[in-house]
Amino acid sequence: MTTDVKAIPNPVVDDTLIAQYLAENPDFFEHHPQLLKQLSLRHQERGAVSLVERQQQVLRQRIMQLEEEITDLMVTARRNEELFRAYSDLYVALLACTHLAEVMDALQETFSTQLNMPALSLKFFDSPIELDEQFTFAADTHKKLLSKRFQSANVYLGRLTEDEKKLLFPNEPIASVALILLGDKGELGMLAIGNHDAGHFEPAMDTLLVRQLQALLTKILPPLLAHQASYQAQSDDA
Repeated sequence: MTTDVKAIPNPVVDDTLIAQYLAENPDFFEHHPQLLKQLSLRHQERGAVSLVERQQQVLRQRIMQLEEEITDLMVTARRNEELFRAYSDLYVALLACTHLAEVMDALQETFSTQLNMPALSLKFFDSPIELDEQFTFAADTHKKLLSKRFQSANVYLGRLTEDEKKLLFPNEPIASVALILLGDKGELGMLAIGNHDAGHFEPAMDTLLVRQLQALLTKILPPLLAHQASYQAQSDDA
C-alpha cells in the first residue's frame, strides 16, 4: 500500500525578494563574511570587482554628487543674497526720489549696472502731465499686449513676440522679460525689464521681489506725478 504525498512546491525567489531582504537586513554580510569573497560585480571599465570595491566606488560617486549639489546651492545662495541687497538698496533710493527722472535713474542703477539687465522701460498709460516719449506708448499700441499677457495676474515673466519686443525695447535684442503692471488695478503704467537670455525670466520663477517693487512704485509714483503736474501748471500760469 502506498501513500500519496503531495509535492511541496519550491518557493519562488526573485530579485525583488532578495533585494527587499537585504534592505531589511543590512548586517547580513556581517554574519556571512565568506560571501563577500565569492561575490563579484561587473564594472564597465574594470571588469569584475569585489562587492566592497563596488560599494566604495558608489560611495565616492555619491560624495562627488553631493559636493556638486552643495556647490550649486552655495552659488544660488550667493546670487539670492546679491539680489536681496540690490533690491534693498533700490527701495531706499526710490523712497528718496522727488522727481520721475530720479526714479528712472535709481531703476537703471539697480537693473542695468548692478544686475546686468540690458534693457529697462517705464511706461505710463494715462498721465496727468506731459511726459517724454520714452515714458509713453504711441496711441493704443499697448492694449493688445495687456490683454494677452495679463489675463490672470499683474506680473508676467517669460518671452514676447517680435512685435511686443519692439514696442517695449525697439533698439535691444531682448529674449525674455519681466513685465510689471503699476497701480492698484494696473491702471498706472508698466515697468518692463529685459534680458538677452531666453531662459532668464521664466513663468515658474518666484515673484516676491518684483511684487514688492511693484507695491512700492504704486505708492510713490502717483504723488510724484501729481507734484510734477502742479509744477507744470504753475509754470504755464507764469
